[in-house]
Amino acid sequence: MDIAALNSTEFLRKNVLKWVSLCFGCLALVFAGFNLTVNNLSVLGYFEVVFSLYCFCIYFRLGKHPVQVWQSVVMCAFISFIVVFGAYIAAPSNGVFVWAFVLPTLYYLLLGKNYGFIFSIVLLSLQSIVLINKSSLAPFTSLNLCLNILFAYIVIWAISHTFESSRSQFSKRLKKLAMLDPLTGAGNRLAMNHYFSVELRERAQLYLFLVDLDFFKQINDKYGHDVGDKVLIEVATLLKVTFAKGYVFRIGGEEFALISSFNSEHAALAVAEKVRAALENKYINVDNYKINLTASIGVANYKPQQSLNELLKAADKQLYKAKDLGRNSVYYPAVKSDKTALI
Repeated sequence: MDIAALNSTEFLRKNVLKWVSLCFGCLALVFAGFNLTVNNLSVLGYFEVVFSLYCFCIYFRLGKHPVQVWQSVVMCAFISFIVVFGAYIAAPSNGVFVWAFVLPTLYYLLLGKNYGFIFSIVLLSLQSIVLINKSSLAPFTSLNLCLNILFAYIVIWAISHTFESSRSQFSKRLKKLAMLDPLTGAGNRLAMNHYFSVELRERAQLYLFLVDLDFFKQINDKYGHDVGDKVLIEVATLLKVTFAKGYVFRIGGEEFALISSFNSEHAALAVAEKVRAALENKYINVDNYKINLTASIGVANYKPQQSLNELLKAADKQLYKAKDLGRNSVYYPAVKSDKTALI
């Protein structure tokens, strides 16, 4: 699974908005010509021309740029205005009000559950006011028309709301499952890539700690892999508590990556030492065994335009230096003073 798959909702809404824009752009031009030349509804026709231009602009823009919330909001508001205004100025026999049945589904697809609900109830209210205040609903029977519109709209609204609620819940659950290490509950490598590439907008003063448990293979050999797995679970829990303001990822068998921003190099190294000391002082009770372990930590500071792989390689380089110098230590190159920080 790649990062794009984690943003399925965004890609869904972009595709829906793009092709709805093309469809509505073409249809609006057709209806504009019809209303300007046949129905004598010139004001509505001009609105439809403007709406068509907006739709085509969004269609071409989405070919090169990511979708933005305001684009969907304006799309929904604009088409809603045209439907309500058209129902207000045109005779019921023109059938403009029929388009209201399409809109709840569009709202939920483009805006999600919360905004979809708000737009749907506002449209129902405005459309009801317009139809109730019509002097005549001919050739329809007033009561029959109102009841059919109301019930049909509510059914479509309910289906749209239920579908979007279920889709949103399953999307969140799948995203969570995809980004968690199944053993420890820490983030996995995919989660780290997602955090670095998508969620992390400001990377100034970002530090990555690469934590490797010393001689962990000996624990597996001595106590068995079941015990080793339980030790990893305890270690992950300890890292989450000790590194509460950052992100914890398991990226290898006994290797963890910790990412956070710090105000200074000194603050970053202090937290790295805190993590190292917490592991050293922790005695893990598993299956009547009392296990103590240590860790070597390599620290790397993010450089402008640096990729995640480059940052990981820098931290890995410092990690191996910490191991070469005796393990159970924190290693970081103090570039400013051309010295090495070994804690």
